[in-house]
Amino acid sequence: MNYIENIIILPHLCMNSKLQHELYVNVFAFDERDWTRNEREKTYFTTETFLPKILVDLEISRSTSEIRRNRPELYIKLVKPDFNIIKYGKRKLWILTEQDMTDSYILKS
Repeated sequence: MNYIENIIILPHLCMNSKLQHELYVNVFAFDERDWTRNEREKTYFTTETFLPKILVDLEISRSTSEIRRNRPELYIKLVKPDFNIIKYGKRKLWILTEQDMTDSYILKS
């Protein structure tokens, strides 16, 4: 897996919106060129809201149990619109939760 620094949590994976694209450029990059050349390849798009599962998927942590034991403050679901910066080991991650996902179909299934 590529080196990931930015995580964007979406209620459903629709990354074609021009408004969404402008948001990502404004949050994670200096300008459009910086987004295209640098940040887009370091960005992970997901619908998963459980932070330990994301960290395991990105191979940052070995298991969710390891996170629960060693970093209980990271054993959370990210469901509210927010921007978080977390440090796990030597890695720093910027996490953008785009919409309020408490009403989303993802949590109901």
